Amino acid sequence: MKRHTERPMGAPRIYTAPEGVCASCGFPLPICQVISRPVQGLDEPFMLIRRDRQCRRRDCPGPRPRPFVYAERDLRAVLPNRIYGLDVTVHVGERHVGEGVALAQITRDLNGRGVPLDQRHTGRVFRDFLTLASLERGDDAALQARLRARGGIVLMVDGVQFDDRSPVLYVAWDARTGTPLFGERKTYRGEDDLVPLLERVRRMDLPVIAVVTDKEKGLVPAVQHVFPDVPYQFCQIHFLKNCAKPLQPDLTALQASVRRRSEAVREISKRLESASTEPDPPASVPAAPRVPVPSVKPLTEERFAREVGDLVRANSRVSGKAPLDPPELARHQRLAEIHELVRDAREKNTANPVNPASGP
Repeated sequence: MKRHTERPMGAPRIYTAPEGVCASCGFPLPICQVISRPVQGLDEPFMLIRRDRQCRRRDCPGPRPRPFVYAERDLRAVLPNRIYGLDVTVHVGERHVGEGVALAQITRDLNGRGVPLDQRHTGRVFRDFLTLASLERGDDAALQARLRARGGIVLMVDGVQFDDRSPVLYVAWDARTGTPLFGERKTYRGEDDLVPLLERVRRMDLPVIAVVTDKEKGLVPAVQHVFPDVPYQFCQIHFLKNCAKPLQPDLTALQASVRRRSEAVREISKRLESASTEPDPPASVPAAPRVPVPSVKPLTEERFAREVGDLVRANSRVSGKAPLDPPELARHQRLAEIHELVRDAREKNTANPVNPASGP
């Protein structure tokens, strides 16, 4: 990121090339390169990680240079070569187009939410939104030739909405290369409204290897109508998120509890810093030891409280992998471990803090 943000980093989004074997030698394809970059989302920043595969056997009879098997390029996270996520792009576009809010005011509102965005960048993000809303890149003959040389496309289609009242921005793209093909802003999201977008993809006259979408009511019959003979799969991430939706109220309350506890410990640490005037006692050193003995500072209650405060601040920002390992639950569990540590120290009248994250 260009600018610093105090918000914790969200769970990384990891995309791995599908399991497979080399078509030339028949051996499994190892992960050969990992590409990661930060993305600024509307709610939190996160790391976008792609893991690609390539055959590395010296005796492989395949062509050289050996082709890569690339991980899926998901435009729902971020557009190619962009820092700000697609949710930020839709937020800026819909507020400016749909609500008539000035870009300067949108910039101030986003900065108030913790999104580090300069007004010059807001204009660029808005131009990206306009491009997506009327995208016709799939009609380019040179692009069609490149995709045909790769053997076809894996079509992904999804819609992004600013709120329940605004139109839905639908984007169709090739998941193998991350190439956006068509985009349309739809007021309605029924089957009849989405068929024309898919018809534009079919008129490209490219082999469609598979189609991946979420289980949207209008999108599913539209895909089956336009591509009846193409393998069709629902997005697993969407399926898992739908399964985890009943947990969201509890996770929200859990995160609020973590925030309250963290803020309380931070206030205690600030009071300790302002009240502390005496330096730590000097370490005692033997006069003439035969074997060198490292000096150890006695662990006072004040120093113990400071170290516990550092542990709480660090562990209240750990990330997880939602929806199976939500970060809210991971943060609560870390703070619960620290609470047990402090309680044991109180009962034993000792002070020996250990970071629960560094244990076996």
